[in-house]
Amino acid sequence: MSRQTRLALIVFGLLLFYAGLWTASDWWERALAKPDGAADISPDGCVRVQQFRPHWLLFNSFHPQFHPDDPQDRTWFVSWESPAFFRLYDNRNGQLLGESEIYDLVAYGGPLIWGYGPSSTVYVGMIQIGTTPSDCPGNHQG
Repeated sequence: MSRQTRLALIVFGLLLFYAGLWTASDWWERALAKPDGAADISPDGCVRVQQFRPHWLLFNSFHPQFHPDDPQDRTWFVSWESPAFFRLYDNRNGQLLGESEIYDLVAYGGPLIWGYGPSSTVYVGMIQIGTTPSDCPGNHQG
């Protein structure tokens, strides 16, 4: 095996390793995430929202940032100020009802909107988390 072939194989192996590491980071950034603060419970006590900080081992700039209104609009090599994602749980039985993508709270976060009335979708600012169960007392859809 020539020196150039060996060098090409090493470079290819490193690229493959880093691509695998980046792909695996999509899994562990959520699986190993820790809750950030106490959960917010809806006024009727039916659902709760928990904020999580992603468990990132790679630098922030290696994680693309999406716009909540257009998931296809991906921006690479951006500086994250406050990355987080949210999970919506049924407070009665602990069932996971929804999970948001990871967004920068400085850019897209805001007040918690419980989604009662005509819309049953729960938001934090522009970030959609999930929908409340139809049997929740505050959920009067017509």
